[in-house]
Amino acid sequence: MPQSILSLAWKAFVNEELCVGCGKCTGVCWTGAIGIVDKKAVVDFNRCVCCTACVRACPKGAIQIAPHSSPILQRDPVLERLKTQLNVVMSKVEEMERSIEEL
Repeated sequence: MPQSILSLAWKAFVNEELCVGCGKCTGVCWTGAIGIVDKKAVVDFNRCVCCTACVRACPKGAIQIAPHSSPILQRDPVLERLKTQLNVVMSKVEEMERSIEEL
């Protein structure tokens, strides 16, 4: 089972007190990470790549870049070992198939 650890990344955050919902940030966000909900900008942290285009576009200075922690999954070493072993078995099967075809 994959284990979860925290990863720190920089993301855009909206100060709702300053946001007027003008939508200028949504027009410059090429990943589609920003939308307007209830007349306020909202950032989808999974889509934000921290390009800062929204920060520069916001006339009210309502968007800032700040660290955001999110869980990431670590691969289970046992599963990785099994995957490697399966790759070895598959290559041997392919080798046997080629030998059979040559007969």
